[in-house]
Amino acid sequence: MPSRAEIRGTLEFALRATSLVVLAWMLWLSLDRGRLERVVSARSTNLAAALRDWSAAGVAPDRASIRLDSTPTPTERDWMRALAHSGSRVTWNGSLPASAVSVHPVASPRGGLKVLVAAPSANRVTIEDELGLIEGATATSGGARFDAPSAVGQVLAKVGSTRARAIAADSIRLGRVLILGSAGWESKFVVSALEEAGWKVDAEMRVAPSVDVTQGALSAIDTSRYSAVVALDGSAALRAAEINRYVASGGGLILAGVTGSLDGFASVRAGTTGRVQVPSVLEAEPGSTTLASLSLLPIGSLRSDAVRLDVRRGVIAAAARRHGSGKVVQEGDVDTWRWRLSGGDE
Repeated sequence: MPSRAEIRGTLEFALRATSLVVLAWMLWLSLDRGRLERVVSARSTNLAAALRDWSAAGVAPDRASIRLDSTPTPTERDWMRALAHSGSRVTWNGSLPASAVSVHPVASPRGGLKVLVAAPSANRVTIEDELGLIEGATATSGGARFDAPSAVGQVLAKVGSTRARAIAADSIRLGRVLILGSAGWESKFVVSALEEAGWKVDAEMRVAPSVDVTQGALSAIDTSRYSAVVALDGSAALRAAEINRYVASGGGLILAGVTGSLDGFASVRAGTTGRVQVPSVLEAEPGSTTLASLSLLPIGSLRSDAVRLDVRRGVIAAAARRHGSGKVVQEGDVDTWRWRLSGGDE
């Protein structure tokens, strides 16, 4: 009767022999170039099932041709990429419209999302979340923009058979807004409009030299407290150096009307200012005042990094640029309180 050591030795020899046979068989398969090339194909409708079958066949196909009638899912894209890395030559074709989507939270106390979709002009674009359809529009100038109150999970943009997905970035932390201006209608109505929109406002209003009326607990102008500073007139010049440092460190600044012409803001403004343009006809009927009927201080000689935001009566009415880590918006409307006081529906 064989001993225990002899039995173990025999068993180890058998296992080694089996391993060598398996390795030799695998080597033979890898060196075998005489077999017919395996070519497979699929369409969008059966792509998921085809990928499973190709992967379960034991030997990856040499070539895989895929006809895309719609955008493949993220899982299908990863699977196709893995198949290509395994040695298969994967090719695809299709006439899908190019599309991309991005979702950004709106910097407003009311919240909301700004959804930007890139798509060929004249194509129908729809966006939806996990609960269903949100909105639709026709793409113009290379895309479409949507303002959505909220979204659940991913936002899906559909352009024909193309699907693009995105998730909103983290929410925005909003600070207070600081208003700098002379005591008067302009400052009063700017503060009122911001507060009605949900902003928390601090204000410093010049009544007379060395005499100011303040609202809120004023403190040093820095990004830990303020999301933006609104400079309405020349009274902001006394704090220009402080405001410029605040913008460079990441703050936001709105230069309204004549403030864009002040020397203290020359390093941050979007452009120089011209002479005030007064409309030929001043409409006085209640509800008739519009931006077009307001006096305008045109912006000229834009900096190379500035962007036009509004062009009116053939001149630039608003422009913006980045300064350091912050942003500056310069607009030329004069006496916007007339628009508010007009009493129109909007």
